[in-house]
Amino acid sequence: MRRITQLLITGLAAGLTVFVGSRMTFSGYAEEPAPCPAPVRFMGYHSYLRDLTTLKEFGALGIDVVTFFPANTLSSVGVPYSPYPPIWIGPGMHRLDCVDQQIHDILEANPRAKIILEIDLNTPVWWPRWLGAAADRDDSFTKLGKVAAHPGWRQDTREYLQTLLKHLEANYSERIIAYVLVGGMTLEWQDMARGEESAVRRKAWRDWMIAQGLPDPVDIPPASVREHVTHGLFRDPVADRQSILYWKFNADLIADTILFYAKAAQEVIRHRVPVGVYYGYWLEHAAGRLLYEGHLGFEKVLNSPDVDFFLAPGSYFDRQIGGASGFMVCLASIRHHRKGFVHEIDHRTHTAKSVTLLGRPVPGHESGFPDEQSTIAGLRREFALGLINGTALWWFDMFGHWYDGAAVRQALAEMASLWQRFSPIQTRSVSEVAVFVDSESFYYLDGHASIYNDLLSRQRFGLARMGAPYDIYVFSDLATVDLSQYKMVIFPNLFVVDDEKINLLSEKVFKDHRTVVWIHSPGIIWNGRCDPDGVEKLTGLPVGAQEITVKDFSTWRSVLAPKSNLSGATLREIAQKAGVHIYCEEDQVCYVNSHFIAFHTARPGEWQLRLREPCSRVMELFSGQEVGHNVQQITCRADGPNTFLYLLEK
Repeated sequence: MRRITQLLITGLAAGLTVFVGSRMTFSGYAEEPAPCPAPVRFMGYHSYLRDLTTLKEFGALGIDVVTFFPANTLSSVGVPYSPYPPIWIGPGMHRLDCVDQQIHDILEANPRAKIILEIDLNTPVWWPRWLGAAADRDDSFTKLGKVAAHPGWRQDTREYLQTLLKHLEANYSERIIAYVLVGGMTLEWQDMARGEESAVRRKAWRDWMIAQGLPDPVDIPPASVREHVTHGLFRDPVADRQSILYWKFNADLIADTILFYAKAAQEVIRHRVPVGVYYGYWLEHAAGRLLYEGHLGFEKVLNSPDVDFFLAPGSYFDRQIGGASGFMVCLASIRHHRKGFVHEIDHRTHTAKSVTLLGRPVPGHESGFPDEQSTIAGLRREFALGLINGTALWWFDMFGHWYDGAAVRQALAEMASLWQRFSPIQTRSVSEVAVFVDSESFYYLDGHASIYNDLLSRQRFGLARMGAPYDIYVFSDLATVDLSQYKMVIFPNLFVVDDEKINLLSEKVFKDHRTVVWIHSPGIIWNGRCDPDGVEKLTGLPVGAQEITVKDFSTWRSVLAPKSNLSGATLREIAQKAGVHIYCEEDQVCYVNSHFIAFHTARPGEWQLRLREPCSRVMELFSGQEVGHNVQQITCRADGPNTFLYLLEK
């Protein structure tokens, strides 16, 4: 029997939740065992609506993991998130019968349901208005940073959270398999206050500075100071020090708020099931967002034992049919820290376009899938992306009608069957390209500069069309990541360096004949001062070059790209010279791991996928067709929008 067959796990539990002892893993990567309890890599269903018919129909497809959100707040499109009454209706007043009713309805529609519950930690409508309290209170949905340090909000919300969790654990522990703590704009811990002052934020800022051993700043820096940039794109470590410190504080504040509630949750559930948050959108938040919205505190949350997994929708920047989709987070670091990730598939389908809220289409429909064929190809792409990258996933039927139509439902049923068969396989990354993103450097960069878009958000376009897989880490993980599989390492934003970073790079990266790719102005902030000569000191290449320049050292190659957002063709050329295996020679989308390769296109045509080594047998899983035996090259033929998913038997 072939090795791949031996890896298949038989005797799976009903539906798509697989229990292995009492442990839960969100990762299908063998080298990253999971730290927390419950089901293996679930495929789930999520909706804000009370659509019990659709919920029942998804159960009939074999999708038994159900996420629901008993909300206390309005959504960003001005309508309630939930059709059920709110639970938290006043000071110390909790209508727990409302959550009971929601769980009752779910179990009536699908008696096999395993539940993931999103807990709303935003300020309810009454909280900032109660007894004229608006003088020192604000709405956390729109102005999270202005209220995050408010002791009253934290105390009241902690009481609500723990009251709800005690009720749920006492009555539904056999059904609930995970909790998600949500807050801020669109429930994703996004702070839209842009650093604005409030009394509690000012106090928190002063306390934070004193805790760092720095002078009491007395006041929050005004906007003219917060936004000041001395050297064009870059802040000066001395002249702009207050601004740099303030944005670090801002990120710390949001991270600390998340961890305050995560700790409160764990005091009740005691790590019985995993706790997750939507957070860490470094690859998505670009100009005007990443510096300001608080997600730069991701590493602090990543390192906390109280948070077990992260969630994010697929990228909004490349999700059209034919696009590469992709993740908003540094997924390789999440795996490295043995945390889980849920890929939320909320992509606008051709039937979702019919949904209007307050007379307007649901935002995002412009890049939605235009027809049934595109919808099926797009959903298959997202499925393949999650399967190959070792994530959990759920189909987000946001405000209903996302997955209407017999053909779409049949496609979902087929994917549910494939998930049940293949998600338990322990796979591994075969990436030979690693990308390391430096959070420290973002504080020194003009938060509104368009280069923000090119360094990470748009750079995913080229990376995804390079023809080879890649892993994205946070720079702070460089010391502990095993680099032996990587022939090429990219630093897209390493503007800030010091002796410690230089020593780490010398020890870990500048060796084994590895190719190192630097973007824009690496090392321009050198040991605490702005120094353009730092670029040459770091890379060995002169600053000011207008084109890509290369220098070979005895143990490594340095490649400096002065312009960000390298194309797929450019990256492919650099990667080929570095000895990286290229699976696809054209600017098309493919995903690869040790056991699967997927290919996605929007147009008719024929393309070749070249494998690293011959496979004893290759199967295309969506069609069920055998490609052949002893295969090293696969021909993909498409008559229009399509996604192919191949199982590689070694």
